[in-house]
Amino acid sequence: MKINFFKTCMVVLTVAFLLNSCQLSSVRFNPIPQPPPTAKLRVYVVAITSDMPKSGFWKVSEEEFIRNMFRKTARVLRNRGVYEVVPVADIRAALGDQKIAGWEWKQNDWDLAKAVGKSLHADYVLCVERSYKLNLQQDMSLFNLHTGSQFNVSNYLPHRLAVPDAIDEMIRINYQTLFRSAQSDLLRTAINKERVKPGEKKVISAGEKGAAVQQPPRQTAALVNEKQKKEVKQPEANQLAFEKELEKALSDRDKKQDGSRVVVYDFEAAEQLRIVGLILTEALREELYKLGGFMLVNRENMAQVMEELKLQQSGLVNEKQAIKLGEWMAASEAITGNFAVLGSLSVIQAKRINIKTLGTIALGSLKCKTGSEDELLDNMPELARRLVELQQK
Repeated sequence: MKINFFKTCMVVLTVAFLLNSCQLSSVRFNPIPQPPPTAKLRVYVVAITSDMPKSGFWKVSEEEFIRNMFRKTARVLRNRGVYEVVPVADIRAALGDQKIAGWEWKQNDWDLAKAVGKSLHADYVLCVERSYKLNLQQDMSLFNLHTGSQFNVSNYLPHRLAVPDAIDEMIRINYQTLFRSAQSDLLRTAINKERVKPGEKKVISAGEKGAAVQQPPRQTAALVNEKQKKEVKQPEANQLAFEKELEKALSDRDKKQDGSRVVVYDFEAAEQLRIVGLILTEALREELYKLGGFMLVNRENMAQVMEELKLQQSGLVNEKQAIKLGEWMAASEAITGNFAVLGSLSVIQAKRINIKTLGTIALGSLKCKTGSEDELLDNMPELARRLVELQQK
């Protein structure tokens, strides 16, 4: 009896394995040519709908949801200057007209999405899932296709906060939370890509085979994994934090904001370190936002003004030009800075300027040993406080 039971279990497991293998292999994707070299982080976006609710719950179809999430993600990431989203043309070249169900994408921890992402030479794959559980649920996962690192955010929209604009704010908060948790990983990937010089053995792209990916330091990877475990153990705490932030965001929309209007410009950096400088700038911007007491010009508004003036932020190396542009954005203050590698040190210098008087309000700097740039992220709250508190003394 026990032997027959054991044999039955083995048969079931074997069939399940073969079914999973067949399901993955049933989706065909063609390799595409290596895209032009870029220091930007290449992101492949997959969006799905699961756990179907009562009829009429979804305001947009699954196809429209996929298009909307692709456009929204492309806009959000493009404005940051750090990323490039894998274009639709490349995706069609790889997948053709195949219709892939949401469960196919998601099975085995998004294995199919990772496989397609590698064939598209992506550095990361971003998986977005909408579902209906207690109410509208949104789950996002970001996978590093070089190292296997994974970052997640999962929140639902409570009934008491299901008001106009709540979904847009929910998506914004989830993006911000996800990429904030992955900041250290993104920084290491950018440094890995940007420090490879022409003629040297380049870091493998996700879609290539036969070469080794430079791994993050063991200690750092262990710390990241430990942080992820803690986050998994605190779903209720994460949900409560999300609801608090959502409630504040919805409330702030109806309030007149007080304080100086401040524009934070991207750190100047050598071309090979430009993406690293952008990631560090974004980290400073987030810390300044947390401190409050003033209004920050958001990246979308900055990008819109610069597009209208036919300017690129990375070209604003002249401080007077940066200040003049701040006037166009109705800002009273500006924060400028630079990121550089000086010998064995990586250094950030930043200052806060009064746009009208051109006077310096506050100064601050951070430094670390080259190769330990995670320390700059860890100490970014201190730099933000220096730029704010020095003004208040």
